[in-house]
This record gives sequence, structure tokens and C-alpha cells, in this order.
Amino acid sequence: MSDHTRALVPLESWSYQSPSLRAAGIEVDFGLFGESLLYYDQVILNVSNQPQLASLLRWTKTHEVYDDLLALLEEGTVSFYEYSFDSAPVEYQNEYTLLNIQDSAQVAPNSFEQRVLNHRCVREVVPERTDYERLCRAFRDRVTEVKAEQFGHAIRNAEADLHDPQRLALIMQAFVDELYEYRELGRPPLVEVQISPRSDQSVSITFNVDFNHLSSQAGAALNFGVATPLRASVSTTRLTWSAAQERCDLYLPSPISTLVADKLYEATQRALRPQCLIGQLQTEVEFPDVRRLVNENRLTLKDILQIRKKAGRFRQWLQNEADRDRNALIAYHHEVAEESGLRRLGRKSLNLAGVIGGAALGGVLSALDPDLGSVATGSAVGAGVGYLLDLGSKLGADWKPVVFGKWMKDRIDSLLETRRCA
Repeated sequence: MSDHTRALVPLESWSYQSPSLRAAGIEVDFGLFGESLLYYDQVILNVSNQPQLASLLRWTKTHEVYDDLLALLEEGTVSFYEYSFDSAPVEYQNEYTLLNIQDSAQVAPNSFEQRVLNHRCVREVVPERTDYERLCRAFRDRVTEVKAEQFGHAIRNAEADLHDPQRLALIMQAFVDELYEYRELGRPPLVEVQISPRSDQSVSITFNVDFNHLSSQAGAALNFGVATPLRASVSTTRLTWSAAQERCDLYLPSPISTLVADKLYEATQRALRPQCLIGQLQTEVEFPDVRRLVNENRLTLKDILQIRKKAGRFRQWLQNEADRDRNALIAYHHEVAEESGLRRLGRKSLNLAGVIGGAALGGVLSALDPDLGSVATGSAVGAGVGYLLDLGSKLGADWKPVVFGKWMKDRIDSLLETRRCA
């Protein structure tokens, strides 16, 4: 049962998650972790590989909060979620295929400690034996390992997205909008996609944007290329399915939050769940941008834990589906900022989308604006529909996730208008 006490929080920075950080050479969004602790009783962290976990541990050592992280693990406030496989577009002769890739070590159950914690780059951060043994104890029973076989239909749905020009345009648009915002490039172009079927059942995909130009603007650290939007499609289906399995919310960076919210909407429509809808809250609150301040090393994890003690009102607001009053949330931020001495550090925009359904519908509408119209729904084909049906079956009754992060309402409205005029 989804009770909004837990959220899945992916920390890797790349083209579709905190790209401005990756462009600056920062591979882990430490601030996203810190900020999520204010809104959730428990956070489920995901890092993509051993070097990223090593970066997180090194960050805690540098800021003298390593013991705090272990304490959060030991008490169950923090846990980890590991994809014991890689989902990636694989290129052969200029053609791409989406695959789940898993080696023999990853197939083995309960292998996180050996594969990840015992990895050379992690051991370099925690070289002392007693320290390492405590690390292993803290992680024990705090890691959910998932295997490739559990995500077969998720990758098939991602493949189906590659046959839908509107879905692909939305995926690319999400990155272009984010790039133009953090690089301050002005008004972003409107992405268009053409898909041409081939005789061998593959497709040729043509974008109206220059990948080389976008890659140059994004910066070498992002390594943006033709395969990047394909990876984004896979990441979207994986994250959404993981949250469905865990019955938890998602605390996401941009622009992946846009794609996840869109996928949730598509699932409600495909599964014929008219009692569910996607609502959105966008507002400015008297509260600092904690995520940015943590990433700028102006707030530490110790600071976050102190603020967390006063931020229980945020978490109660999320958990009380029947009375999510917008004004109450704004007031809570103001009060916590005042009590924590943070008002001088500025204001921030708050963005979240949520699935609304059942008896809670009436009360939630005071906070979440459902007047968004339909978002771009994919023409999922073949086995990819099974993913949407399974996802949709979980929505509404026992899982009504909230997704923290921007949602691309203006672009969706524009796309819909184009459809209506066609």
C-alpha cells in the first residue's frame, strides 16, 4: 500500500538527470539526497555503479558526515536499490537495439556486498578493515537487488516508444528544454520527429535538431549523442516500474521527472482507469533551494538532519491524501524556514505531480491542479502494452504515487493542440 512515506531517489547525474551537475563534472546529485530527506520518512537511493557509490561515501567523509550516513542506514531511514544489470541501447552497424545486459556475477542473488562494496574504488574510500566491516553491516538487509528478468516488459515498452514520433519528440524536448535553461541559450526549438518503417521491421528515426550542436552545447562531460534519448526511454520505464513494485513515490531531478509523469498518465489511460488522473502543483515557497545549497557545499548532511526534525509537517502533508491543502504546504515551508533560520537563504519553486484517485479525489484537488489535459500517450505496440497494463493495474487503488520534479505542461498542451488540429 502506498502511504507516501518512502521515495525512490536516483542520484546519478547525466543528460536526463541533473545535467547541469554532470556538465560541471559532478556525477552524483548529493543535494537531491539531502532534500529528499526533508519530505520522506525513508528514502531509497539508487546509484548506477561502484564509482558513484564511492563518490557518495567520499563526499560524506569529506564533510565529516560518514557516521551520519551509516546511522541512517542502520536505522532504516536510508536504503539502496540496485539494478544488478544494465539497460542500454547497443549499436551495431549504425543500428540500435535496447537490451538488458547482465553478467554472471550480477545474476547471483544477494551479491551486492561482493560486487559493489568489495569493489576496489569503494575499498579505497574505506580502507580500514573495521571501518569496512561496519559499512558492510550497515548495508546488510538495506539493499534491494533487482535482476534483468524482472524488467523484460519494461524494456519492451521502451522499444515501443521508439515507434512513436510524438513520444520520442517529448523525450528529446525534455532534454533540449533543460539544456537551454541551464546554458541560458534562450528559447528552445520545438523538436519534431519522423519515423520511417523498414522492411525488416526496424525503423529509421529522424530528428529536426542537430545532435552535434546539442552535444557541443551540453559539454563533453555529458557525452550526449544519438543513443542518449533511447537510454532515457529505458530509464523512464525502469524507474516507474521500480516505484510500482516498491509502492513508493519518486523524488526525481529534471528532466527525467517529465518523462516519468507522462508514463504514469499513459498507464492510467491504457489500463482504462478513468477514476485516476494526474494532478500538478507548482508554487513558490519561502524556503531555500536545499538541493542547490548542498551541492554548493553551503549545507551539510548534519544541517539537513537538523532541518528534518522540524520538517515533519512536510511529510504529514504528503501522507494525508484527503487534505492536501496548497496553502498549508506553503505555510509549512515558511514556518520551517523561520524556525531553522533559513529565510535569508532565499525562495524556491516547488514542483510535484501526483496520481489522484478514489475517495481522496475531492480533497486533493485543492492542492493538485488536474486541469492538464491528456499528455502525449505512446502508441505502444506488441508486448510493450503489457507493461502499461501491469503498471496501470497498480495505480489508483493501492498505489497513487507523487512525483517530485518538473512536468512539461506547456509542451504537452502544445502537442495536444497540434493533435486536435490534425
